[in-house]
Amino acid sequence: MGDEMVKSRLLPGLFVALVLFYLYAPIIVIVFFSFTTSPRLSLPVEGLTLAWYARAFSDPLIPMALQNSAILALLSAVGGGVAGAAFAYGLVTLRNRRWRDALLSASMLPAIVPLLVIGIALAVFFRTIGLPQGLTGAAVGHVLVSLPFVILTMNSRLESFDFTILEAARDLGASRFQAFRDITLPLIRPSVVGAALLAAALSLDEFVITWFNIGSQQTVPTLVWGLMRRGIDPSVNAIATFLLVLLTCLVIGSNLLNKRNS
Repeated sequence: MGDEMVKSRLLPGLFVALVLFYLYAPIIVIVFFSFTTSPRLSLPVEGLTLAWYARAFSDPLIPMALQNSAILALLSAVGGGVAGAAFAYGLVTLRNRRWRDALLSASMLPAIVPLLVIGIALAVFFRTIGLPQGLTGAAVGHVLVSLPFVILTMNSRLESFDFTILEAARDLGASRFQAFRDITLPLIRPSVVGAALLAAALSLDEFVITWFNIGSQQTVPTLVWGLMRRGIDPSVNAIATFLLVLLTCLVIGSNLLNKRNS
């Protein structure tokens, strides 16, 4: 009986450990080989070094790609954060539950439609209106695909928001703007910043929409794709590891801010 109880406890944990290993093993391999001295991605490992990071960032294309990725992430954070928060705020103020659910479902479409379809559709649309390929078109696409996640994040926070506080402020003579500035915004600010950080993380990782709309310019994902077409070496792993650390920091920051305000 005791052995059966031990097995019943160990088997679920073992299964979870195997699933996590399956999910993260490729990432662990990338990070590990970014520090090896051998130019070939093979075992045994002769030693560890940071030379591949120095080689990667000595490439003049890397700073430009990082700059473009940072610009797109900032635009996604500001545009997606403001638009998503405003949309979610408008949703929770609707009295008609049916309309609210319909609009929330409609806002999730960019997360459901394949990115390939969205990328091609945006490229055709921008060409139709005469907008040249570049950071502008890519930024519009990044904001578009990040909006559903920002809206979901803000909607979950605003669903528990006590709107009677605003009514009390209005009864005491505050205008709508004063009530929003002095009461609503301070209460939801951590969630807005957390959602903006999530939008920035999604932007840094975006490849498909960027590929179809950025033209001759480069971001880190498109540059890595171009480097991989010539073969994989540890400098590519170094760039991927740097991007992974940056994305992890943004996601952790977003989660901490959302938990702080929950």
